[in-house]
This record gives sequence, C-alpha cells and structure tokens, in this order.
Amino acid sequence: MNFDLLRTLTTVAETGSLAAAAQRLHLTPAAIHKQLKLLEVEFGVPLYEKVGRGIRMSASTALLLPYAESAMAQIAAAHQAIEEWRGVRRGLVRIGSGPTLGSHWLPRLLGKFRGLHPSVVVTVDSGSSEELLTNARLGRIDLALLLAPPGRKESGFEVLATWRARLVFVTADASLAPDGSLRSLSARPFLGYRKGSRMDAMVEGHFSRMGIEPDTVMRFDNADGIRAMLRTGFGFSLLPAWMVTEDLAGRLRILGPAGRMPTALVELVRFAESPLSPAARELVRLARAEPLEASV
Repeated sequence: MNFDLLRTLTTVAETGSLAAAAQRLHLTPAAIHKQLKLLEVEFGVPLYEKVGRGIRMSASTALLLPYAESAMAQIAAAHQAIEEWRGVRRGLVRIGSGPTLGSHWLPRLLGKFRGLHPSVVVTVDSGSSEELLTNARLGRIDLALLLAPPGRKESGFEVLATWRARLVFVTADASLAPDGSLRSLSARPFLGYRKGSRMDAMVEGHFSRMGIEPDTVMRFDNADGIRAMLRTGFGFSLLPAWMVTEDLAGRLRILGPAGRMPTALVELVRFAESPLSPAARELVRLARAEPLEASV
C-alpha cells in the first residue's frame, strides 16, 4: 500500500477537512479526494461522508486509523534507523584517554569497533583526567575515558559506562615474600604516582586507611613508567590487574598481603551539553560490553 495514501487519511481525520488536509500536504482538494477514493476501493468501505461544507469520517475509518498511524510510525522509525546506520558508517568519533587505559584497554576496544565500522574516523587524545574533561567541555573530544575522582562526581558530565578495576601489589624483587603483610612491605621502596593525580589520591587513601605510610621513593606520570621500573627488580607498587597480566609469566609477580585490596572506578563520560553522534553512541554500546580484565 502507498504510504502517501495512509498519510492523507490520517491528515484528513486530524484536520476534518479536505481543503485543510490539502493545504497541509501541499496538494489540491481534488488530489486528496482521489487518494481517499483509492483507499475506499482498497478496503471496500466508505471512509467519509459530506456534512454541510465539511466531512465526517466513517466508523470504518475509526477502525482503520490506529493501524494507519502505527504503520506510519514504523515507516518513520525505519527511516530513522537507516539514517543512524548511515551516520555510524560515515561518522567521526573523538575519544580522550589517560595514557595507561589508552595503551592497554582502549586498543582492544577500538580494534573491535573498527572491525565493525571501518569507514568511521576515530581520533584519540591522551592526557590527564583534568585535561580530558577540559577538552570535552570545549567540544574537542566526544568521550573521555578516565579514572573516577574518589568520593565525588564530575559536574556537568554524564557517565555512560563504568568498570571496577582490581588493583594488585606487584614486584620483581625476589626477596619480597609473596604473602607478606602490607606493614612489612611498607618498609620497602614504593613506586608511586604523580603527586596530586587521581591514582595518587586513591593509593594514598588506601595506605591511610590501613594506618601505613609507604616509603615512596619515586613517582611517575603513569602506570607504564612504574611497570618499567619494577621490571628492573626495584621496589614494589600498586597497579591495575588488567595491565600486568602479560608480565606474570616473566619477571613481575603479584604480592598477596592480607587485607582488602583496593579497586579503582573507571568511567566513560561525555559533557552533558554536547550531543553524541550515532558513531559515538555505537562505540559506547561496544564499550559497555568490553570488560577491563578480558585477558586476565
């Protein structure tokens, strides 16, 4: 059945006049009349009757209208789905990430995304959490992948996906007992994160809750720098479990001090005032299904 015929029927029923329907649809009243007659032939029932200078829809039209409106809604939804599909295929996604997530987890996600949508242009910026949030506010990136701030939420941002990341004590120093207490470890050199960073706040908070002050002898901008130093056999540190798995068969090993191990909350966020493209929404959908520790 012709979509235009259904649109004409619903418009006439809404306006109550052939002339008004013709004006809204940019047709002549004669064209409207002809289309209604075609529908009457299709269904074999009268759809309206003249009443003075106006018309009155028939009982059969009242029965038909819900189906006509539903069919039009389905057609409109199909058009929207195709447009969104075209947007995903031709889109641009700009994502920002911290260096650790950008080096270890993000490539796995983007590899899957590009396998599904090879024509989408994807750009990646690296920076601190504060730099990423600023870039999102300024419209320079669509999505930011970062460590959530301890105990607070980012004002003006919508959280689109979250992951809980396990943190583990790691070393390559053979003299450290794998099941030693955290208090005994605190006497050994600790490799920490840049002072004032979100990871530093989280790590320092864990030690503080345990009533321990670590002997922090070095600080790094990211976990990759810490891991590289640990491989030399110097000290111990606290790293995300998902980024040390590849080392466990080699020099690095996980320490298991008694007590509850900390976790970090990773978030994928967008600036709430900036709309997301269909391609960006598709990346968010894939990200929600991608665990941080897929290879652990």
